[in-house]
Amino acid sequence: MRLRVALWGCLFAFLLLLFPAYVQAVGVQDGRLSGSVKDKLSGSPLPAARVTVSSSRLIAGSLTTFTDDEGAFLFPALPPGKYQVEVSYEGAKPIRHEIVIRQGETFPLRIIWSIEELEQTTRIIVEERQTIRPDTTETGTVISAEQNARIATNRRYQDVAQQVAGVSGGGNPNVKGALDSHNRYLVDGLDITDPVTNTFSANINFDSIDSVEILTGGAEAQYNSLGGIVNLITATGGASWKLNASLFVNHQSFSVGKQFGTQVYQGTRPFLYLASSPQASYQATVLASGPLIKNKLWINVSFEYLHRETSQPIGPTLGIQSPPLRSDRYLPRLKLTYAPSSKHRMTLSVSADPAFFNNVAQDNIRLGIAEDHQRQGGLFSVLQWDYFHSEKWNTNIQTGFQFSQIDYGPQGYFGSVDASAYQGTGRFSSVHDVYDPDRPQHVNTDDGTVWYQGSPVSFDTRFTFQFDPSISVRGKFLGKHEAKFGIQTRVSHHKSETFTPGDMVYYDSGGGLGEAGLCIPEMRQTQGCSQRTLSPRFGNQQTGFSVGAFAQDRWQISSFLRVNPGLRLDYGRATNSLGEEVSNLFGVGPRIGVLFDLTQDQKTLFSAYYGRSNEVLSLLSAAYGDVSASATRQKWNPDKNTFQDFQTTGGPGGYALDPKGVPPHSDEVTLSLRRELGSNSVARTDYTYKRVSNIWDGREVNQMWDPTGTRVIDYADGMPHQKFLYTRPDENWRVYHGLDVMFETRPNQQWDVSLAYTLSFLYGPGAEQFGQVSGDSRKSPFYNPRMFGFYDGYLPEDRRHNLKLRASYSTKGILIGAFLNFQSGAPHTKHFFNQADGDFTSRRSPSGTDPGHIANDVTSIAEIRTPALLVTDLRVAYDLFALVKTFHLQISADLFNLFNLDSPTAIETRDVPSYGQVTARQQPLRFQLGLQFQH
Repeated sequence: MRLRVALWGCLFAFLLLLFPAYVQAVGVQDGRLSGSVKDKLSGSPLPAARVTVSSSRLIAGSLTTFTDDEGAFLFPALPPGKYQVEVSYEGAKPIRHEIVIRQGETFPLRIIWSIEELEQTTRIIVEERQTIRPDTTETGTVISAEQNARIATNRRYQDVAQQVAGVSGGGNPNVKGALDSHNRYLVDGLDITDPVTNTFSANINFDSIDSVEILTGGAEAQYNSLGGIVNLITATGGASWKLNASLFVNHQSFSVGKQFGTQVYQGTRPFLYLASSPQASYQATVLASGPLIKNKLWINVSFEYLHRETSQPIGPTLGIQSPPLRSDRYLPRLKLTYAPSSKHRMTLSVSADPAFFNNVAQDNIRLGIAEDHQRQGGLFSVLQWDYFHSEKWNTNIQTGFQFSQIDYGPQGYFGSVDASAYQGTGRFSSVHDVYDPDRPQHVNTDDGTVWYQGSPVSFDTRFTFQFDPSISVRGKFLGKHEAKFGIQTRVSHHKSETFTPGDMVYYDSGGGLGEAGLCIPEMRQTQGCSQRTLSPRFGNQQTGFSVGAFAQDRWQISSFLRVNPGLRLDYGRATNSLGEEVSNLFGVGPRIGVLFDLTQDQKTLFSAYYGRSNEVLSLLSAAYGDVSASATRQKWNPDKNTFQDFQTTGGPGGYALDPKGVPPHSDEVTLSLRRELGSNSVARTDYTYKRVSNIWDGREVNQMWDPTGTRVIDYADGMPHQKFLYTRPDENWRVYHGLDVMFETRPNQQWDVSLAYTLSFLYGPGAEQFGQVSGDSRKSPFYNPRMFGFYDGYLPEDRRHNLKLRASYSTKGILIGAFLNFQSGAPHTKHFFNQADGDFTSRRSPSGTDPGHIANDVTSIAEIRTPALLVTDLRVAYDLFALVKTFHLQISADLFNLFNLDSPTAIETRDVPSYGQVTARQQPLRFQLGLQFQH
């Protein structure tokens, strides 16, 4: 192992000496302009031409350079936005272009000039956009704030990724076969990915976002992600003062609140007259920006308040309206940009996001007294300094920190209980009217209902510090090189405390349905007594550290061939509360990309890519591989009319560690063909193969099961308890094959169109890690070895077909924009009750299937998939600027689920009487009114 590390280290050092380095921060925040000036008749380069770029995005106003001996010029670090490019010789009329620079992309500007044109008046070219990415193998796209403003959205950056090919899922998206916990989230270069769950951890004022880059594959060595990259750039100040304000309102009275049947094949129930379930949101934002010191110091400050209510329609099992999820979120943000001279640029940004959520469980199996509450929020800040020494080299230093807190538990513990749906009806006992913090929770496994109490109370805090220095140098050696070099460091800390109200949870069985089937011995109601779990108060903490170093070269060998070799080395270490080493991982991530300019005009490109990413730091594994809360499981003894201990989990000796070895990693192969079809139009076809391997999970190593996997018959150490080995099993993998066909065009200022179709296959046993998807680690393929063979199949995110269309048109202040998203059905797996676990943890057929009703008959196994899902959202807006000419005042109407479709989004998969019934459907047609002011 040491020899291998030494060899890779020598290779890495050799690359640094061989190729000069060009670097940007961990998340690329700027774009690049790379161009050439040539003579029209001879094709010869024109050196010494003066090239000037100017934009309201440049704090200094403009930048100037000259073409070299090959007629080439480069502006390496331009903030995203519109630019005017002027090319001139002394004494000649200049040529002017208007272009759009996008973050993380290079705009290739080829200027053909003739002697005749030198004598003519200034030639101005209309706005140009470039989306072909001529110098990189990265897949994905950039979506600007202006593009988002042209369609109806939920105004959350987490949803923007859903517009991109190869992306499915929800707020934490699944990107090309990876888990939703495999992405990285960046804001102004700061990695704000949650250090424990590896999901998004912070919310951002939507109007403060300038652009969002979503990278789905082909990533260069500066990025290290098993999934996708969501890279946000927030708005800066400007040379003039601006004021923006907006208000968006939605209410259930604006929606079609139809009630639907519980079966997949059932639609509207026309003779059921029920009040519409609560669905409302109110979002208000104010933003001000401008210069504090002209051409020196800019400020952008904003604040957003969001109140939202969502709820499940009335349905099984309880058949009453569950209390709505009510949330209040506050999003202040400040960003300062300072340029003491043309060679220096410093940026400081600070964000906070406190939020409060009531009734978050949102299902029809519990009353309001058993609902949960969540309060969360935190603060993050990033400071960046860019030093532009010369065209040959520049430096970047970036540092930032993030603090976040999540408190979770019963609604009655943190706030007030909403009992309005059942209080006074006589349907339920009076104990549901007043919350009792000492009453235990009961789960009736006969029908899956939950009673009296919410989830355990937990207090969770997380802290992350990041430091990323970098340097860049451009040079020539057997062609042109733009190599990148950087170091990325991250320190994380996590602390949690938890306790269970009433100190226990009952799992009742055999007593019948509903509250009448519960085990309440003190009331002589014992028919449903089966099992209960006793859990004392507990707390622990974990710490982690990681460092990564990368070198990435963009080597242009000739006009038609470019090779992009890269390499990154990553090391991470995490410890638990006892100081034990949970993970000590080292990963080598080679990257290689080859690009062919088939027509030698940067209009038809073919590229091939291979890359490996490694996940060397996971505080989630450290949180599991730690001294955990002990839990004593008891079984009911009807002869003695009491509960008796039969198994202990957690506590000392409840885990084992495997800190060293192969880290979780992904291997990706991408083939891409891109073609520019006309003005600002490009078509692209990508094929992606990705295998995510050695995913973290816990392997239970103490219980011995009978052949049916339903009874624990012995224990390896002779003690009746569970013991998990936290490791990265070779058998825990997932494989993705995907073909993306895309077309994007912006032929003029009126139209913006993007069309993407994805055909994909996703399979393997790696459905989750540590029960993050199912919410239960006992549903892991490594918990019960008798069930392992049933875990290999199509994974829950396997959406075979996905079609996305974003289209908008504007003229004379009128805007019409739409987004359509079609997805084929998602697979589900039937789960059966396991007596040993007291829950539905058993399977009898592979993932994504139902075993049928005939025992041991494989011919009766059938796929289970929800129906296809089509969502169409429409925006219609009018800007009064066309009339008043002094300020913008846009009135918009957003229609979500335009065709009011009712496709099921979830079904009951447990082997209970309601198996197969719909538990959630897409929200019905709803209307949102918006008012936006800009001056």
